[in-house]
Amino acid sequence: MKAVVCRSPGELVLEDRPAPGTPPSGWALVAVSHVGICGTDYHIFEGKHPFLAYPRIMGHEVSGTVIEAGEGVDLAVGEPVIINPYLACGKCIACRQGKPNCCVRIEVLGVHRDGAMCERILVPAQNLYPANGLSLADAAAVEFLAIGAHAVRRSLAQPGARTLVIGAGPIGLGTALFARIAGLDVTLLDMSAERLGFAASELDFATLDGSKGSATDLAREATDGEGFDVVFDATGNTQSVQSAFAHVAHGGTLVLVTV
Repeated sequence: MKAVVCRSPGELVLEDRPAPGTPPSGWALVAVSHVGICGTDYHIFEGKHPFLAYPRIMGHEVSGTVIEAGEGVDLAVGEPVIINPYLACGKCIACRQGKPNCCVRIEVLGVHRDGAMCERILVPAQNLYPANGLSLADAAAVEFLAIGAHAVRRSLAQPGARTLVIGAGPIGLGTALFARIAGLDVTLLDMSAERLGFAASELDFATLDGSKGSATDLAREATDGEGFDVVFDATGNTQSVQSAFAHVAHGGTLVLVTV
């Protein structure tokens, strides 16, 4: 099968790789349809990822179609699926507590093991979810959008809460959209006029332009000096995370949507 391989930092090649074999019990063979390109993939290509050994097939934002199911798998051949790329051991302390995303031995497709920038991939059936009417292109976006949905759920914010999302990139926009769905009153803060322009014109969000003044002052002005009830930092930037505390109202909540 064809696969896009990052052999070393800065070196991407199209290779012929052996196709996966018959799926074992509890696994399924998936024909890859769509793969998103994430910031993680850029970090791998640039040689900046701390947990990676080359060569590596990247790709963890994935959709596909089941083409063969192992014993005990309740998925039909031809089923369009979303792939959860976080493979947990199921036995460690985090997994036993129902937190497989915190697995001690977690393996992420495209990072710790080869990912989906190829034609076919073997995946544990527990990591496959029926696309349920989503197009396969949209299904490939579920992984990164789920990050924002998880952040909003963890915030325990109540409808109407004044909410600031810092960072208007894909993760921040996803967080803002799910916050809106949850009934929160959302404002986006970023340093990029282009990103803020998109958020305002295409998604109808209120925005604060951090390039035009102190973010703390802007946040206070937008809330009559009280601060926001809920703040989500989706930048991954140390300075932004530190300054985010100043945007939170007394008794408010700060959620770090970052690594």
